[in-house]
Amino acid sequence: MGLQPEELIRAAQTRAAGLDVGRGDAALERVRASASALFAKLPEPPVYRRAEDPSRKAAQALLPEMERVLAEAFAVAREPAVSPLVDRLVAALRAHAEALVHTADGRLEAAELAWRRAQELERAAHPTRQMVGQPSRPPPVFDRDSGQSRYDPRNAPQATVKLVCPNTGCKRMGDYAFVPTHAYHRFVCPACRVPFLSYFGELKALEVEHRRSSKRYRFTVDEVGSAVSTRIDFEEAGGQEFPAARRDLLAFLYTEQRELKVVVNLTNGKLMWVSPASSCFVVTAAFGEGAPELVAFRAFRDDVLRKSRLGQGFIDGYYHWGPPLAAWVVRRPRVRAGVRWALTRVHGRLTRKERG
Repeated sequence: MGLQPEELIRAAQTRAAGLDVGRGDAALERVRASASALFAKLPEPPVYRRAEDPSRKAAQALLPEMERVLAEAFAVAREPAVSPLVDRLVAALRAHAEALVHTADGRLEAAELAWRRAQELERAAHPTRQMVGQPSRPPPVFDRDSGQSRYDPRNAPQATVKLVCPNTGCKRMGDYAFVPTHAYHRFVCPACRVPFLSYFGELKALEVEHRRSSKRYRFTVDEVGSAVSTRIDFEEAGGQEFPAARRDLLAFLYTEQRELKVVVNLTNGKLMWVSPASSCFVVTAAFGEGAPELVAFRAFRDDVLRKSRLGQGFIDGYYHWGPPLAAWVVRRPRVRAGVRWALTRVHGRLTRKERG
């Protein structure tokens, strides 16, 4: 008799006793991301036995990773005020562990039963999965008088999500309803009355390239309501963290001028304001786009401000208030000249420090 599911689960519980995975939302998001990455690798049990089965080999190779991720989930679940999501995630991991062990040992009937249950539990552990599924087409309605059938005229079912207005000067959070049969939607903010655009997609893969003063994000998403995959690629200079896992429902929010302003993870409620890599707003307003003075100010941001909590707070505030302040400066030539005079002296001190 080979490995049994109970043995793998006990090994994970023993391992969890010595793990310190941290606390709060950050620990939960790390475990959720690890579980999501693991779920994407798990092989479906084969339908019949054969020699040198690749599914069995793949399952055997994934057993150590399953034990590790399950141990991390058990460790997070020890917290007294843990989110109910962790319990659902642990249940999905246990079911997948059972299916994986049975697959690795060739017990295909037991593996198939555990696999089907694991799929249901995985969906239950990911609350937004129901939101992006294709709604069933309503049945035809038969008209007795004409003898013809027509489609149900009722409105398609809607999903309600929390979005933030991406327009400058507003940024109000609100509830918005959309029909999850297509990805593109136009909303009007009830606070500022300015329209904005939203693109909904289910996360398929995310690559983050860390650069000296920015991050390059490459999102691959499956469009809501279709089988089309899309790549969304941009550089972001705010230095924010954006926790996301496979199958998370994301909303990319644009102004009507097609400027990407915010990415919202509707699964965990996290959002990222997109600050372009060139966004030294006030300095750009004073000296102009591409001015050589921008180099020293960006270096000071990256090498000094980012390294302290106070400095990071200043950066966050600057990215929040910088665009409207820069627009105000640009509209006033005398103010712009004064700002440029002051920043020229600051720039001189920064470059002297660099030479020193």
